[in-house]
Amino acid sequence: MIYRFKVWFEEDEDINRVIDIQPTATFLELHNIVLDSIGFNKKEPSSFYVSDDNWRKGKEVTLEDSGNLKLLMEKIKINEMVNDPHQKFLYITDFKEQWTLHIELQSIQNDVKGIKYPLISKSNGKAPKQNEGLGRFKIVDESEFDEIANKLVSKQAPILDEGFDEEAFGEEGEDDETAEDEFGESFSEGGEEEHI
Repeated sequence: MIYRFKVWFEEDEDINRVIDIQPTATFLELHNIVLDSIGFNKKEPSSFYVSDDNWRKGKEVTLEDSGNLKLLMEKIKINEMVNDPHQKFLYITDFKEQWTLHIELQSIQNDVKGIKYPLISKSNGKAPKQNEGLGRFKIVDESEFDEIANKLVSKQAPILDEGFDEEAFGEEGEDDETAEDEFGESFSEGGEEEHI
């Protein structure tokens, strides 16, 4: 049996990974494959939190023993904390930067013979760099927004002059299939003459 988890950044769900892992694997193995999938350092303090549907933190499974009788990743198997077909975990790594990822069980499948697990089975979006700090998910500020808006306006078609004569081009709703040229001869829309 294999657990298939979807993993994504709290700030940007478009950057996501799909990870296949055995239910009897430890949270340390899940920690390692998640960080491999986004290219982060594995030595930073990190914790998984069993979560409800609203992503509220529950029981904690931590990387390091701080002497507070916490559950350790290397000792706890994933299936010990899965109580729901769509079990959710909050994962926080690098407590200084507070990188937060959402992890949700998508399905339980049969393993494939010859495949080594855990496995990154799908990857969408480029992960930010671990040390980018607050600029990691860049938000357009007001001055940049104004600059973008001005560029868009300048690319629009020019406004017609006030002296533009609409009657020369016919009124709205007029049947455009046939019209007369300046010599009074009829022609169709394709430019071919109509012979009567």
